[in-house]
Amino acid sequence: MTEVYIIGQCMGCETITFIKEYDDSTMHFYNSEEDEVIHLDDIQIFPPKPLTKKGNHYEMVNFQHLPELLATLYKQVVANYELKHYLLAAAGLRMIIEGICNDLSIEDGYVIDDDTGELALNKNGEKIRRRNLNGRINGLYEQRILTEGQTAILHIIRKLGNQTVHKLNDPSRKIIKDSLEIVEHTFRNIYELKKYDSLKKKYFTAQAPE
Repeated sequence: MTEVYIIGQCMGCETITFIKEYDDSTMHFYNSEEDEVIHLDDIQIFPPKPLTKKGNHYEMVNFQHLPELLATLYKQVVANYELKHYLLAAAGLRMIIEGICNDLSIEDGYVIDDDTGELALNKNGEKIRRRNLNGRINGLYEQRILTEGQTAILHIIRKLGNQTVHKLNDPSRKIIKDSLEIVEHTFRNIYELKKYDSLKKKYFTAQAPE
């Protein structure tokens, strides 16, 4: 764990700021498609930079059961969205999906051919499995964590992230906003419904035969 505190001053307006930078092992992200480890830092600046327009503000959802790393990624994507850093926001959205797979130990799955939208087959007509994000998203469906339709939507965000990282395509504000809403919906389906586990246990216990 690393925690650094910095006091800075603007060379122009001479405003004093306090900066906190935090990093630990839970914030290290493995990109299986590029075979590289990405280190994330949680950087907080006080006082925060004010938004120049109210229209830039995004109302974040207060998730109660989100893993710490995913919560950090979510906050950073929203911050980049508000600052109009759409390239960084798109890359962060892709990392959120990878982070979900890591958290749920989804290691592989069947691969979708991005050109046809169908399952990719090898020369023998057998389904291809991969440990990349393409396969791992399908692994969420195979493990019955998400529906087929929900995983199809996550593939859209995956391809958006790929285009952003490799081709430096700058996505529109609306695309990032729609993708954020998809991620929030995914968070609810996977993590927030856990609060109903006690109700499910109580119901099935009450219905159990004597």
